[in-house]
Amino acid sequence: MSLFEDLPKPKSPLKRIISWVVAIAFIGGVAFITIAPTPYLVEQPGPVYNLYSTIYGKPIITISGTQTYPTTGSYSMLTVTIQGTSDRGASWFNIGLAKLDESKKILKVTDIFPPGWNDAKLNQESDVMMLDAQANAKAAALNLLHIPYQSYQAVTFVDLTGPAAKILKAGDKVINIQGEKVVDLAQIKRLVQATQGKTPVVLNILRGDKAMTVNVTPRLVDGEWRIGVYIGAVPSFPFKIDISVGDVGGPSGGQMLALAIYDELTPGSLNGGQNIAGTGTVDPDGNIGPIGGIVQKMYAVSKAGIKWFFAPSSNCDEVVGHIPQGISVIKVSTLQDSLAALKVISSGGDATKLPTCTK
Repeated sequence: MSLFEDLPKPKSPLKRIISWVVAIAFIGGVAFITIAPTPYLVEQPGPVYNLYSTIYGKPIITISGTQTYPTTGSYSMLTVTIQGTSDRGASWFNIGLAKLDESKKILKVTDIFPPGWNDAKLNQESDVMMLDAQANAKAAALNLLHIPYQSYQAVTFVDLTGPAAKILKAGDKVINIQGEKVVDLAQIKRLVQATQGKTPVVLNILRGDKAMTVNVTPRLVDGEWRIGVYIGAVPSFPFKIDISVGDVGGPSGGQMLALAIYDELTPGSLNGGQNIAGTGTVDPDGNIGPIGGIVQKMYAVSKAGIKWFFAPSSNCDEVVGHIPQGISVIKVSTLQDSLAALKVISSGGDATKLPTCTK
């Protein structure tokens, strides 16, 4: 009997090579699935923000210089987050998980990032839209309360690669253009186009307390002559309404911001102590417009344990058939619709009669 008969026989060199090849292929496959980028992004529910709370230690809404009233309940602003970036989509692993999760949506990178856009450009645009949403929400709340205010045209964003870079700054009030008193954005666009890039646009601006005259020569971009800035109507309110939303961007918080401001400026609690979530753009006249990611926002509401969700009527085609359990969706087209719904909810009325999204 051999002393070594119970020891395993060594593998042949070929078998060892095959084992290593299989192991390397397996590890490479796992790495590819979990790390390799795709041409797709994943849109998923983001954080829910109670507008009567704080972000990074700062109150989201602060009103001073006028009478305000105690509130109860909450108005929640909703967000979505994106997995992947402009130059590196979500991983195949995350794409696979998203296919199994109805709260997530798979998008093409080009659905979020138009040609020539990157993450920085998207963030800049998102910040501009949030500033517009805040101004519109304040104006809408004051219009509902019949509180007069003034407005002026001002630079809200400067493209650092555009003709106006280093000439104009965000916050500059535009008083005159080409010798004409500024009335609205349509007038500004018309006079910029009229130059055809052959002569500068002459702007009289007010930067803080300093009056200045500047010249900007338009540049042809996507078939239009532009000076590389956003100019919009900026309301000037009779008292201070500060909104601090951290790094949250986009226009979809308009409806909830307007309702939260309105409630603070009126006696009693508009929502009767209930927690209300919602989404939708808003204009100064109180019209509520559509937004993106509404399905993901409904799932965020459900996860947060909030019952009431105010959805823009123009998003109803996306709402039907995708409402998660535990939430009641109220269809609204204007802030007046939202106030009417709040009256029913706060009084304990029959909420089943409130308008909702149907096929």
